[in-house]
Amino acid sequence: MEQDRQDSQLIKREFLKKAKRFYIANVIVLVAIGLALYQTKALGFYKEAFIPIVAVFLLWIFNMDKLYRCPACNEVPRGKEGLIYLPKSCAACGVELR
Repeated sequence: MEQDRQDSQLIKREFLKKAKRFYIANVIVLVAIGLALYQTKALGFYKEAFIPIVAVFLLWIFNMDKLYRCPACNEVPRGKEGLIYLPKSCAACGVELR
C-alpha cells in the first residue's frame, strides 16, 4: 500500500516536470518565431526567411508532444478533442497524473 502511494507520487511529480518543460519549450519557440518574424520584417528580408520560419513552426507543431507524455505508459494524453493539457488521469493507462 505504501509502495503504491510512493509510486503514485513519483508519477505525479514526473508528469508535473514534463508538463513544465512542455510549456516552457512552447513559450520559447513561440517567442523565437515571433522575434524572427519581427526582425526579418524590420530588416527587409521577410520573403527570404518566410520558408525557414514556416519549416521551424511545422517541426515544432508536429514534435511538441514528444515532451508531454505519461510517465507510466509513455503515451501522449489525448482525448476526443485532441491533446489534453494537465489531465487528472492518463486516458491510455488510467494512472492518476495530478
